[in-house]
Amino acid sequence: MKTNQLMDIAFSHGNIQIFHNTAMGDLNQLWNVGCAFRIENGKSYANLNQWIKSKSTNEFIEAIEKKHGIKAYEITGKGKNKKTYACIQMMIYAAEFLDVSFHLEVIDTFINNKILEYRDSGGDKFKALNLCIDNHLSGRKGKSNKGIYIQVSKMIREKCQLGERSWNAATAEELRRRDDIEDKIAFALGHGLINDWEHLKDLINSM
Repeated sequence: MKTNQLMDIAFSHGNIQIFHNTAMGDLNQLWNVGCAFRIENGKSYANLNQWIKSKSTNEFIEAIEKKHGIKAYEITGKGKNKKTYACIQMMIYAAEFLDVSFHLEVIDTFINNKILEYRDSGGDKFKALNLCIDNHLSGRKGKSNKGIYIQVSKMIREKCQLGERSWNAATAEELRRRDDIEDKIAFALGHGLINDWEHLKDLINSM
C-alpha cells in the first residue's frame, strides 16, 4: 500500500503512533508509555533528551544510519507542537533502555505479530479484492461496483469486530483476520465459486 498510514497502536500502558510504511514512530509517546512501566516498577521517570545525547545512543544512531541509510530520528515542529519521530530500530532500543517488560511488548507487537506488515498487506489485498469483484462477480462486469466495495468492507470490519475504530487502530490479530478473509474471498471469486452478490454475502457471513 503506497499511502503511509499513521497507525495508533495500543500498548498496555498507552498508545503509540507509527507510520506503517516508513516505520517512523512517535518517540515521545513511546517514552511516556515506557516510563509508565518504570513508575509502576518503582523506577524514576527517565529523561528523553539525556538518553538521546548519551554516548551509547549516539553510537547506535550512527550504526543505524550507516547500515540503513536512513535518519534514525528527526524532530518536527516547535514548542507545544514539537515531536520526535524515530525509526523502528531506535524505538526498540529505547524500549530496552526503559523497561524489560515494555521492551518485550514492543518486540512482540512490531516483530512477532508483524502489525505493520499486516496493515500494509490488508490494504493491498482489499484493492485486489475489488478488482476480483469487478472481473469475476456474476453480473457486475463493466458496472460501477463502489456500493459493493463499501458493503464488503463493512462486512469484513464486522467479522473482525473492529467497531468504530479505523484499521489504523486495529490490533495485530484483527489485521491478520482481515488479511485472511480478503484472501479467501478473492480466491473464491477468482475460481468461480461465487454465483452472485447474494452468494458473496452469504460466504462472508459464514466466515
